[in-house]
Amino acid sequence: MKNILLALTIISYISVGAQNLKTAIVLPAEIKFDRQVVQQTNGEDGIATTTYYFTTDGSYAMMKRQEPGDDDKATILYTKDGKTCIIDEKRKTITIMNMPRVVGEGAQASKEVAEKISKKPLPKDNDKYKMTATATGKTKTICGYTSYEYEVKNEGGKSSWWYAKVDFDPILVYTMGVGKMGDVSKIKNDPAMKTNPAAIPVINKNYFWAEVELNGKKGMETKSITKTVTTFSTTGYKIQNMSKMGLKEVIKASH
Repeated sequence: MKNILLALTIISYISVGAQNLKTAIVLPAEIKFDRQVVQQTNGEDGIATTTYYFTTDGSYAMMKRQEPGDDDKATILYTKDGKTCIIDEKRKTITIMNMPRVVGEGAQASKEVAEKISKKPLPKDNDKYKMTATATGKTKTICGYTSYEYEVKNEGGKSSWWYAKVDFDPILVYTMGVGKMGDVSKIKNDPAMKTNPAAIPVINKNYFWAEVELNGKKGMETKSITKTVTTFSTTGYKIQNMSKMGLKEVIKASH
């Protein structure tokens, strides 16, 4: 979720001045979704609810997230050709971004700032945050789907992550929209990725990250996975194309 939150933080800096950018990108008038997933994240501040919408073939995915105490929902649409679309339903705008680039540049900028403060390079591998996932062989049913347990370990301890084998392709939400256009074969053939919990739903077909359990408590859980007939209409929305911009250009566009 950290990548999603970073994306929304960046979008909050975009002002009306950015709306004058040329829009060469056209989205379908309607996108029809076949599956709906409702998840809850149980945090110290309360329960956050995330609703996902998927097409069965993985061409489109949409995420709506509502934080505790917040009436507004953050909405992101991922498309089959690599677009990450931040949707503002109140202002009727769709901002298209290259999220892998923006997030990557943001992470690098944060690293450089941290190194300046500490006056020394940060370690390439920070064991405190490094996580490894190992399949336990255990299964259970989550919302009607067989799910597989992975034991995830880091310096702070271990937890159980469950991935449901579903009848739709959810890869776009785990690759920030590049799952259909990127070459994931390189990831699949990388031994390090096989023990990376974030890579599990990318290298395993139709795996959906369904649950996290730590010390007997569910930090994240899937409440329902259902068939749906949900249509998102792009009619009436103004498209703001920032897909060729990096982090600095996105921030500059807000001034």
